[in-house]
Parts: sequence; C-alpha cells; structure tokens
Amino acid sequence: DAADRAAVVADRPSDVDEAELGRFLEGLPRRYLSVFGRSTIYEHVRLSRGLLPGEVHALLDKRDDVWELTVAALDKPFLFSNIAGVLAYFGMNIHRGQAMTTPANLVLDIFEFTDEEGFLRQNAHAREEIARVLRGAVAGSTDVAALLRGRQQGVAARGRPAVDPRVQVDNTASHKYTVVEIVAGDAPGLLYRLSRAMSDQGCDVDLVLISTEGHKAIDVLHVTKGGRQLDDDGRRALAHELERTLEATP
Repeated sequence: DAADRAAVVADRPSDVDEAELGRFLEGLPRRYLSVFGRSTIYEHVRLSRGLLPGEVHALLDKRDDVWELTVAALDKPFLFSNIAGVLAYFGMNIHRGQAMTTPANLVLDIFEFTDEEGFLRQNAHAREEIARVLRGAVAGSTDVAALLRGRQQGVAARGRPAVDPRVQVDNTASHKYTVVEIVAGDAPGLLYRLSRAMSDQGCDVDLVLISTEGHKAIDVLHVTKGGRQLDDDGRRALAHELERTLEATP
C-alpha cells in the first residue's frame, strides 16, 4: 500500500535515487513489497540499471543449502523458459520461483534451487560457466533446447512416483491475467518445457509462482496474449498444448 511504498522510498540508500526507485516499482505486483526486504529491493534496483536488449544482469547467492538466482533483463520471447532451461542443464532442482514483468518491459526473475549434483560445489569456475551460458541463452546465441536434449535422455530412466497431471486455465481468478495452474510429477527441465509451450502459443508470462513438494511440481502462472486475457479458443488451445507437453515428459 502507499505506506509501504513511502517507507521504502524514505529508507533508500544514498546511491538509489527516488525517481529511479519509483520507475523500478511502477507496475510490479503489490505483493512485491511484502515478499522482499528493503535491502533486497534496493539491490534489485541496482541490478536493473543500464540494461540493453539481449543483456542480462544476474546475482547468485547461497542461503544454507538453497541457492537463489536473481535475473534482470528486458522482456523478450522465451526469456523465462530459457533461464529455467539453463538451470536444468546444470542439474539444478528448482523448488520455488517468481517472475515479474513491468510495463517498462523490465523482467525480474527469482529462482530458488538446490545443487543436487554438486556442480557449484565441485567446480571452481561454476559461477562463471553458469553466467556465460545464461548470457548466451538470453542473447539468443545459445540453443537451450539443444543443450537439454542429451541431458534429458541421460536422466529419463530415474524412477519417480507417479503423479497424475492436471492443467487448469482460468479467467475468473483475475480480471487482468489468465491464470494457469499445473500439477505434475517433477522432472528435469519440466518448467522449461511448460513455459516454452506457453511461449509457442504466443503467451506472455507475467507472473510465476512455482513450488515443489517431494516429487510433485505445482506451478501457477499468470499469462496474457497481446496484453489481454486469453479468449476461450486461446484457453482451450493452451490447455491442450500443456497437456500434450506433460504426456511427452519422461
């Protein structure tokens, strides 16, 4: 609310200008100020400075056993899915994530994940390698789908408890977005494939809330098409494409 916003503005550090902070906050969902602490918000402002098309600014931090990747970039097709695909390629298990887009085309993606295969722990230059591949994925010079093909074949045989997939595409929960809820068995690259299927349908991913409970993935995505909710034909087509994607997931 206005009081929360005023407090964030009043407590800003000297290197964050009030006008810059206002531009950054404009269009972000209301819950942003309640989810992130003020020091984190100011760090996000710094991260978003000077972005050019095709560029990415990223922070990678570790909190206990959980890693957090924060990415700022200018919006473009397949952006979210490519970032999720990069994490899957390096063997990261995404547990929770958020994605937000402002009217100024700024995208802020935050992924919480665990390094199940020890890539970050075992490789001295792991951060640099992840940053390099991430830059290529955002710029479009790296084919994320090609990176994942061999990896997905290698892990497809791992046994997982069966989870009956469910897809719901709804226009009543929000007056602005079409809300997509997906429940499925967790699998390497699942979020990448689902979000790519949405982009293939011409959808823009505006807000993402993902979580993993054991071997069950629960993803809630707020999407639009041409700045509006999907019409009935669009909702049916998207639901069909997502169901088809889940059927093909190993």
